[in-house]
Amino acid sequence: MTVTPLDKDAIRAAAEAAINDRIAKVEAITEAQQKVVEAEADDAKARAAADAAIKEAQAAKRSSAKSVEKAKDAVAAALRAALNGGWTAQQLRDIGLTVPTSVIAAPKQASTGSGRKKRPLRIGVASAAAESDKPGSGESTEPATPPPTDAAPNTETPSAPQEFASAGQGAQ
Repeated sequence: MTVTPLDKDAIRAAAEAAINDRIAKVEAITEAQQKVVEAEADDAKARAAADAAIKEAQAAKRSSAKSVEKAKDAVAAALRAALNGGWTAQQLRDIGLTVPTSVIAAPKQASTGSGRKKRPLRIGVASAAAESDKPGSGESTEPATPPPTDAAPNTETPSAPQEFASAGQGAQ
């Protein structure tokens, strides 16, 4: 049996070729991952810039809306002053001004400085019942008048229970 000598250079070249192929694949992965990192950084910058632009635009919209409201308030105040100064809405319209009915219908009250709003007066059954429930409200200086006593019962209008009873009997 003859022994063939090994070619060290050929073996080394084959090993290097296999390693170089594997290294090239790792380098491709590294380049792709680096592109992702750069793209994410660019995306974060673009989003931050867009968010800043949105905030700036929203602030500009709010500022513009406030300017419009201030201008409208100034017009309403001037119209109220004219109306309180003797002009009528029709006269102001006749000379070419626009007078909204909201200015005429709801003139601003002068501030009393108290900061408290008046509560509307509520009138109703609950208020009347609440008055008679108060302590001492049952005491009266006038003599109580007895309810009228009729010898004949009122047959013109039946009471609610009688109405419902007769309606139920008629339906049966």
